[in-house]
Amino acid sequence: MEESYRPARILLVEDSEGDIYIFRRALREAKFLNEIQAIQDGEQAWEHLRSLPPAERPDVIFLDINLPRLTGLELLKRMHADEGLSQIPVIMLTISQEEEDIVQAYDYGAFSFISKTVQPENLLDIISNLDRLYVQVVARETA
Repeated sequence: MEESYRPARILLVEDSEGDIYIFRRALREAKFLNEIQAIQDGEQAWEHLRSLPPAERPDVIFLDINLPRLTGLELLKRMHADEGLSQIPVIMLTISQEEEDIVQAYDYGAFSFISKTVQPENLLDIISNLDRLYVQVVARETA
């Protein structure tokens, strides 16, 4: 049976307009076929995720640690406790180098971390590698 792939559904939970722009630009430059949605508030992201049927959930979430109303760590903790949402790979976006934040995020199921201090051209490399991760791990479908 031949395998086919669909574009990745990416949820970016980030409150900075500038960081959202850089992220989207890096995706375009990497020629990454995707469906990207940006939400700027942790509580709104939680409500959005809970409202989605399983077939429409994101394939990967990029989650800022510092968000209004509900922090990224609090959102990740809620997702980790939810059987349906705990399977979504979450990549944390942070300027924090606090070991406690990193340990806590991994305890709550974070897949990886990206430092927000990374240069835009390095973000392009990270996004390009996401394509390989997506094809190999996340969204394999059979035709």
